[in-house]
Amino acid sequence: MSYLVLARKCRPQSFDEVAAQAHITETLKKAIEKDRLSHAYLFCGPRGTGKTTTARILAKALNCQSFDAPTTTPCGECESCVTIAGGRNADVLEIDGASNRGVQEIQALRERVQYAPQGRFKVFIIDEVHMLTKEAFNALLKTLEEPPARVIFIFATTEPQKLPPTIISRCQRFDFRRIPTDTIAGRIKSIAQSEGLTLSDDAAEIVARRADGGLRDSLSLLDQILAYAPKGELSADEVAEILGILPLDAFVQIADRIAEKDPAGAIEELDRLLESGIDISQVASGLAEHLHGALTTALGVHRDDISERATAEYTKLAERIDKTDILRMAKLASDLQTKLKSSSTPRFVFEELLVYLATLDMALDLHNTAASLAPSAQAPVGAARIQAPPPQQAVIQEPDDHPRPPLDPKFAEIIEHFEALRGDAKADMVSHAKMIEDEGRIILKFPHSLNFQVEKLLMKKDNLDALTEAVQKVFGEDTRVKLLVDEPPSEASEPKPKSSTATIPEGV
Repeated sequence: MSYLVLARKCRPQSFDEVAAQAHITETLKKAIEKDRLSHAYLFCGPRGTGKTTTARILAKALNCQSFDAPTTTPCGECESCVTIAGGRNADVLEIDGASNRGVQEIQALRERVQYAPQGRFKVFIIDEVHMLTKEAFNALLKTLEEPPARVIFIFATTEPQKLPPTIISRCQRFDFRRIPTDTIAGRIKSIAQSEGLTLSDDAAEIVARRADGGLRDSLSLLDQILAYAPKGELSADEVAEILGILPLDAFVQIADRIAEKDPAGAIEELDRLLESGIDISQVASGLAEHLHGALTTALGVHRDDISERATAEYTKLAERIDKTDILRMAKLASDLQTKLKSSSTPRFVFEELLVYLATLDMALDLHNTAASLAPSAQAPVGAARIQAPPPQQAVIQEPDDHPRPPLDPKFAEIIEHFEALRGDAKADMVSHAKMIEDEGRIILKFPHSLNFQVEKLLMKKDNLDALTEAVQKVFGEDTRVKLLVDEPPSEASEPKPKSSTATIPEGV
């Protein structure tokens, strides 16, 4: 196969070409200049951030034949540099820890360590070193602690926590960072331009965000794009379609509908994405990421892995929604991904969440509501006790003279049971109702402002059944449940309850 993938074609060949890892490359360059080289290095970090590439560059710097001593700027043209770059140098051995993880492989390595190098240094690069067995690590310990002269070990891993402390303590550790989105986008645009393809800023950002901090991943994605359109110019929408991912604008539209208190519009945006063939879990993940980004921006947190355009959109959203509400939205959106996996109707679950998020200002926090209703709530130690006036409880006039006991603690218990069955979002909604006990049945009367949520959510059979079960756990199995919604306020007359909204027959 004559084609060379971009990840290999565009691989950095010098310390200065390594992206976003100056804290590591500068340290290595100074160690070379001052002749303070360690015999063992541990390169840690996410995939695609330059660990193995930096190990190769260090090997070239130590063995470059154009200089009489190790250099910080290997020429890249001498026989040593060329063979190291091509993986054919006898003094530089690259080992895959996943497929050479046993004691026998390490014993073979120890035998090779004893041979003198042809150049200045013999370098052993072990990738994914955390895959070695415990016995293999033990076999390597003595050699790693007192290696022969002119031998250097370089370990690379994405999971340093799996390495034995005895190995880590014998190495100089360098932690590679995720590459910022803007840096990846700039590199992608430059490489695409050299290949004859022009990417817009938004298109490059889509690729960079999908790469999730790994430059190698972004180059693999660019390879896919070039296979589709090797020349010309591509927009963000075309790149998103090629890669099967959602652009930032898709989540901006949903978030705008939520901020505008437009649940129908939010559902329409979701429907548009799903009808285009986008997987619902991908939309849920993107929405959670978008809301989390808005939350961190609202808190003033600066993140290098978020592009300037995304930061600007997050800032706009944070200015329209209170930080506390954004926090609740982000948490609910994050929890949604788990609920979708276990639901037989994931689309309904997603739509219910959008309705709740778009009407969040109408809901109270469940735990604060339950605490205020519970009789055992006590003032904090040292706080002044204030005698609160008795709450005005809506009751139905009865013919006898025996007043009923307060129902508030039982209502709090109903809310807790309902939360366990249907989650905190719907329980928050129920907490708005006024509870009335009337001859073997419980009436829950909601304010007119929640008419939409009651009709679209609580009226669903599974929610009705769960609410009835919660009530019957408190009042007994024969208790019936009825839902009412107040009529809208009128200047001419007092508001009257509207009983046609929801009625659950006995036994449901």
